[in-house]
Amino acid sequence: MMSSETALENPIRKKRKYKNEVKAYSLLGFPLAWWTLFFVIAFFSALIFSFTNVSLKSLATGSEIKFTLDNYKNLFDVNWKNFDQNFWDSLGVTMTWTFVMAVGNNVMGLLCAFLISQLKSGKRFFLALLFWPSLVSGVVGSDVTQLVFGSGNNSLANKLVMAFGGEPVQWLTDEKSALLSLMIMPFFLGFCTKMLIYYSSIIAIPNMYKEAALLETKSKFRIFFDVTFPLMKNALVLNLLLSIIDGFKILGPMQLVTKGGYGTESTMLYIYNTAFEDGKFGRACAYATILFAIILIFTFIQRKVSGQEVDDIE
Repeated sequence: MMSSETALENPIRKKRKYKNEVKAYSLLGFPLAWWTLFFVIAFFSALIFSFTNVSLKSLATGSEIKFTLDNYKNLFDVNWKNFDQNFWDSLGVTMTWTFVMAVGNNVMGLLCAFLISQLKSGKRFFLALLFWPSLVSGVVGSDVTQLVFGSGNNSLANKLVMAFGGEPVQWLTDEKSALLSLMIMPFFLGFCTKMLIYYSSIIAIPNMYKEAALLETKSKFRIFFDVTFPLMKNALVLNLLLSIIDGFKILGPMQLVTKGGYGTESTMLYIYNTAFEDGKFGRACAYATILFAIILIFTFIQRKVSGQEVDDIE
């Protein structure tokens, strides 16, 4: 039979549990409301607008907003009078950027994480030192790019070229070199976050696996590729997903340095110009919806190719 003390404890425990749940939900309330307002509502509003002819002009004049499929015909109907080849050109630029950054940033991040994990001392110092470039804003990074690759003989890149007897190059105003010039700085300095994720994954692997591998070989690189790397699958999947998403959202370098000219207009910049330069909100929403769908497709393919995530190591 339940004692009186136990009978009293149960209501008290339930009351405490209820209070804790109320506190948790109240703390989650603001971020959930923020997420609902600026993602859920914004996403479905953009989806609806993508089927309309809404524009800056119609909003200013109060013109009637009509539902139409023209925004999507501009993308998929090559026989349509207003077929928009520029969108697909900008998508090609975006995919090139995404592929180069995904490969470069992940390879460099993984290499730096492995080398730092092999140090006996100074690991925190080198982690902080290599993570520091991520604190630099995109505006400052764009200014550095202009300083290094700016047109004219006074740019640092041209001074280096001329020092070896070469001719000055119009790095940012030539379609053959403009996109490549924009890629160099992010390629070498954009691995910081990936490095931390890889490093965290490496140090989380139990030493017993490495100790067992040492019985077979003394090569640290062989142990890494045969033992450590397969156990880092979760980190690899996460970093590749982040690289794909970040690559398709790229906007800053193109907008701040080249203004999208010389074959450097990314899809996000093209959508921005369509909405705020041309004033075609409905068309921009359609383009943004297609870009969202493309990111989902690439993410799904990447997850399938990588396989299911490995189980957590206990």
